[in-house]
Amino acid sequence: MADPDALLEEFKAAYEAGGQPDLGEVLERASPEQRQTLQRRIDSYLMTAPRRAWNRAEYEASPARESVERVWQSLEGASGSWPELLPHLRHRARLKRRDLVSRLAAALDVGGREEKVAVYYNQMEHGRLPAEGISQRVFEALAEILGESAERIRNAGLGGRPPESGTQPALARLAFDESRAAPLPSELEAEAEAPGAEAGRDEVDDLFLAG
Repeated sequence: MADPDALLEEFKAAYEAGGQPDLGEVLERASPEQRQTLQRRIDSYLMTAPRRAWNRAEYEASPARESVERVWQSLEGASGSWPELLPHLRHRARLKRRDLVSRLAAALDVGGREEKVAVYYNQMEHGRLPAEGISQRVFEALAEILGESAERIRNAGLGGRPPESGTQPALARLAFDESRAAPLPSELEAEAEAPGAEAGRDEVDDLFLAG
């Protein structure tokens, strides 16, 4: 893991050069026990850094929007830091979501029910599915597909509850400079609820809900 002092200086240099540093990526490079402290330090820096003119078009087209939305989902959601970690691992593995879902369904021996697997996996990425209910088989299958340990994936989902209120202004300042953090994406609002009992509970539901 990178040194927190070096990460802070890297963030400051990128911000002062006029860029939109990826806060989620910076925090990911710190050790888990150092992330909250590092985020507070970044928050403190941003509270005193010179304000920049807000350019909505530039922000909408930048990677910062997606990064801030994922961090905000991590703070607000039920699935810890999965909104940050899972897309990062998927992009690192160069997998589209539908391809990951297809491989996950096959690994779980539920081929033909990819649509239901996709609903649950999407909820994991968006921080809406509690980790406590998910089978170890799912974590082990994701670990194999994403090239990461099952323990890290599971712990990322268990460990995230909203930090102390003092950590949130950094996200708002980085995203908007003058406003609150970005709203959840329309994709999230349109996402279907977990199938559950209404559609007839089956093995897929048990894998993602029964623990």
